[in-house]
Amino acid sequence: MPRRSFDVEEDFQREFLIKYLAKQTPPFHVEVGPIVQQRTSSQNARLWALHKMAGDHLGYSADEMHELALCKHFGYNEKERVDPMTGEIRITREPLKRSSTRSKQEFREFMDATETWYGTEFGCWLPS
Repeated sequence: MPRRSFDVEEDFQREFLIKYLAKQTPPFHVEVGPIVQQRTSSQNARLWALHKMAGDHLGYSADEMHELALCKHFGYNEKERVDPMTGEIRITREPLKRSSTRSKQEFREFMDATETWYGTEFGCWLPS
């Protein structure tokens, strides 16, 4: 059976889902929960423009700034890694959460915190 996902916003959609489920042969998996709006493409574009601006100012790539901002906002785990070229042990930080899986509201909070950090610490602000 292929995986299917249903958003139910109206009574008629719930009725359709009930009929659909009645026709399914167990075993199968069902999850029910609220609809959570994901970040918008304009939110994401603004964040990456900000990362690029701050990165250009500080000498980092936008990807590096993104990782730093994730670690600062969501926290991180430190991992020991062996550099394959030198054999030296390096400590890396991995963010506890990724921005791609945040809701629209959580992403907004991350964006606001990042924008405030970049602006107050590095003088990097995007126009409204």
